[in-house]
Amino acid sequence: MILVVDIGNTNTVFGIFRDGAKEPIFHKRTVTRRDRTSDEWGLFLRGFLREFEIASSSIKGGIYSSVVPTLNPILERMMHDWFEINPVQVHYQMKLPFKIKYARPFEIGADRLVNATAAIIDHPGKSIIIDLGTATTFCVVDDTPSYIGGVIAPGLKVSMDALTRNTAQLPPIVFQAPSKILGDSTVESIQAGFFYGWTGLLEGIIREIKSKYGSDYKVIGTGGLVTTIDAAHPGLFDRIEPLLTLRGLQILYEMNSEH
Repeated sequence: MILVVDIGNTNTVFGIFRDGAKEPIFHKRTVTRRDRTSDEWGLFLRGFLREFEIASSSIKGGIYSSVVPTLNPILERMMHDWFEINPVQVHYQMKLPFKIKYARPFEIGADRLVNATAAIIDHPGKSIIIDLGTATTFCVVDDTPSYIGGVIAPGLKVSMDALTRNTAQLPPIVFQAPSKILGDSTVESIQAGFFYGWTGLLEGIIREIKSKYGSDYKVIGTGGLVTTIDAAHPGLFDRIEPLLTLRGLQILYEMNSEH
């Protein structure tokens, strides 16, 4: 079995895959805390392994992607001390299933490399991969296959938090599809603004990419809020892959580990 970890600015996701499997045995999400020690992470993960009756000794390898560099050595120490493995770190110079047509490849986030990997292997062809995370990222891959560029927009949750934090009378809300465009209350009005504002942002960027690069690009959605948007706005995405990042990590481990 292998341990895969995606360290994001807001959340960190852990998953366990059997060797060669496409779906994780389990995956868990926790808040990314910069002050969490390697032992705290180890205890957290051991607890879930016991819940699923997985022996720590059965974990034979690991890989991680991270957009929080200060946490990298802490995660590596956890994997070494608690599972006796030296993990693979995702970076643009590793073996990838695509070429990078990008002037500054070292600036591509590890999460975007992982998402592109999963899309190219599981859904070959031209793709626009949208990840609704701390930032809203668009990655575009062609059918050569190559990573040809992307778009980064503000994240939905970050924007919602900023609105309520910087206004005196607007309450925090839960993101969900409103029953109508015009709200009868402040909460309904904010929900409508964010839902239709974000679907409009997604539609606009998708339309612009397709107008410049061709209409035959399929749109793959991932990230924490993608299922909420897809349920209320079907047709925006061609495919929904909530675990795209973990799947990409599993593929890159197979490509880059010595076994």
